[in-house]
Amino acid sequence: MESSLPSLKKFYEAHEDQRDRFEILAFSGSSAADMAGLEKQMKPLEDGKWGGPLPFPILLDLTGKTWKAWGIIALPRFVLIDPEGNVVRGGSEKMLESKLAAEKGEKK
Repeated sequence: MESSLPSLKKFYEAHEDQRDRFEILAFSGSSAADMAGLEKQMKPLEDGKWGGPLPFPILLDLTGKTWKAWGIIALPRFVLIDPEGNVVRGGSEKMLESKLAAEKGEKK
């Protein structure tokens, strides 16, 4: 999870003008019992590897229901959801980049 988050953070910040077209959600694989505990666990990563706090929502699923419903068995995991709310199979950061570029009339 940690190695991909800096890249997603840069992507999110670079596409600020298109945030009405996408969202990034980070699913926590933490053993934290609550968000306060998760924030404490993430602090060293924020101060180091991530270069500051993540600008997108971080979800803590204590029951595992979200992981099961989305078919998440390992991290990192990319799930691309189109503007209509459908999961795009094989979705990736690169695919989202291409889709956003196409909407702006650019080629990527």
